[in-house]
Amino acid sequence: MTEPALGIDVSKDTLDVSIIIRSKTRTLQFANSPDGWRSLGAWLKQYKIPRVHAGLEATGPYSLGVALALHDAGHVVSVVNPAQIRDFVRSKLGRNKTDKVDSTYIRDYVAACAPPAWTPPSPALRRLCDLRTMRDGFVASHVEWRNRGASAGADPTAHQLAQATIAHLQLQIAAVDKAIAQTIDDDDELRGKRDLLLSINGVGETLAAIILAELPGPEVLKSSAQAVAYAGLNPRKFQSGTSINLPTRISKIGNAKLRTALFMPAMAAMRYNPVIAAVVARLRAKGRLKGKQIVIAAMRKLLVICFGVLKTRKPFDPNFQIAN
Repeated sequence: MTEPALGIDVSKDTLDVSIIIRSKTRTLQFANSPDGWRSLGAWLKQYKIPRVHAGLEATGPYSLGVALALHDAGHVVSVVNPAQIRDFVRSKLGRNKTDKVDSTYIRDYVAACAPPAWTPPSPALRRLCDLRTMRDGFVASHVEWRNRGASAGADPTAHQLAQATIAHLQLQIAAVDKAIAQTIDDDDELRGKRDLLLSINGVGETLAAIILAELPGPEVLKSSAQAVAYAGLNPRKFQSGTSINLPTRISKIGNAKLRTALFMPAMAAMRYNPVIAAVVARLRAKGRLKGKQIVIAAMRKLLVICFGVLKTRKPFDPNFQIAN
């Protein structure tokens, strides 16, 4: 018996789901929280559905909780590259963009393509993802309080409180960085991947940890092109006849954390990584791209190299990369 397909559109706070039951489409929204995951399971039991094939896009930590809850309840779960869903929607000439419609497209994709079952991440990787999310919160608060401190005025009490908060957040960031490093060091798989990433000129501990936490594995991303699309660094060109020919831009439809994290390392790699420096020199010689577009090309190439060392499990070799 084939499990009915369940499409789930995941956002930070909500889950929009779609399933066909006895030839009738059923859609509903749940909270993206433990209570919401339990309510989703109870809703399926209400319709006497013991097992579904659930599909959801890879959205980092937002999709992990519900995926684990469904997997632990005995359902088949597929975590799908968002680029594959977009291509499927285009093949159906889809135009509308709402969460309810997205869940329907995901459901139809699962029913039509039967994507492979997802394997839950290891406890160490789950801990790394949780720590990375915590670090992002501390960093955002640190930036906010630095801005507040700069505008606190001349009041000494307000200034003192702001500086104390900033110092506390700096200590928290240092503590979570230590926990992240320890989590990676204590796990053979994560440590091996981290060391591969650190063999790349331009990749440091921070970017390596973000890639380990945010970039899906080979069961989701099959090629470097899919990795680039997942980060939203794939180019999008809009051209219509001879009257409209807009400049090529990146899609920005993808993991913003990953995309943002690549910016500063790519800037360094443009100087110190011979492969990326060669790409930059070639693009500058052509004279077609502006400075920011060249930086984006460097970010894209750096991500491709990161994906390559993780896939081949071989350290970065600039001579091999240049030759290819």
